[in-house]
Amino acid sequence: MELKNTTKTGDLSAYGSQQTSHRRQTTARRLFFRAPTSHPVLVVFLFLCFFVPTTVFANTSVAPERIDPSEIEAKIGAKAYVVMDRATGELLTIKQENRVWPIASLTKLVTASIVLEQGVSTNTKIAVRNADNVGGARLWVNDGDTFSVDDLFYATLVASANNAANALSRATGFSKELFVQKMNSYAQSLNLSQTKFVDQSGIDPGNQSTPLEMAKIAQDVLQKKEMQRYTTTAQRFIRVVNQGVTKKMVSTNWMLYKPQYDDVFVTGGKTGFLNESGWNLVVTLEPKKDDERELLIVLFGASSRAESFADAEKLALWSWDVYDWKSTSTTSQLSSLSQ
Repeated sequence: MELKNTTKTGDLSAYGSQQTSHRRQTTARRLFFRAPTSHPVLVVFLFLCFFVPTTVFANTSVAPERIDPSEIEAKIGAKAYVVMDRATGELLTIKQENRVWPIASLTKLVTASIVLEQGVSTNTKIAVRNADNVGGARLWVNDGDTFSVDDLFYATLVASANNAANALSRATGFSKELFVQKMNSYAQSLNLSQTKFVDQSGIDPGNQSTPLEMAKIAQDVLQKKEMQRYTTTAQRFIRVVNQGVTKKMVSTNWMLYKPQYDDVFVTGGKTGFLNESGWNLVVTLEPKKDDERELLIVLFGASSRAESFADAEKLALWSWDVYDWKSTSTTSQLSSLSQ
């Protein structure tokens, strides 16, 4: 980012003036600063402020630079993928990034984000109804069992329960049709022409996107602190309010807690599976906590849950090996005010 000099060099109020010799026919005047002789420091200060060009450093960033031509595609089983540098948005490697694909439960990222945007209190109590059961992963509860909105977020994003996602969307007061309309309006606001939503849970294969467009969604949604908190929770006990009992939610994202993934640090993400889609994954990773080399990985169509995580790990480790993240600074020089 370039810093523009917004200081205008126009009329300066003069502290004094000098006349040229009275023998000249015209009187010339020039602007100058005169400080009291008892304060010589002020003279130096004014000189530095107004007459010495100043270099301002701003917008320090870390950007990846390719240092190794090695490729990774032959080692990845997923049908399509995108690896993005989180800070700059630069694509580090891609495969069929524009392929339209059923996104399955990755849909829940948008569902949860829209509920957050509506400002629903997380203390609000919502009943899960039989009508919320649409197949796939679910909370095993009775019709009318009640949960806080906060716990429904955990059930939706940690355990990927479809009936929890449907109940969560009802917390907004919107009908299913209106809620899905808002999901599609959100996609349109990001100029995602290949992304379409037809239900809130992701159970319908009509929920579709591309790896590149899903990366844009994840880049936006996972900026929210609440989304980071929910999607990085490995395990959570949620409370059935009307029964006074708890249920254990375990994350579908093995990368959060299985020891074979200890060489990466998860900062967000979501899994998805349908017979029509295979195993999908969105995940943001760092080599260690608070490292600036954060990656966003989207992959579609892995043949198993284990393969989806192994592919993500391979893509991350490869990226950190073949790219070097270099610090860059944009500088701006302020012009002298002297005329």
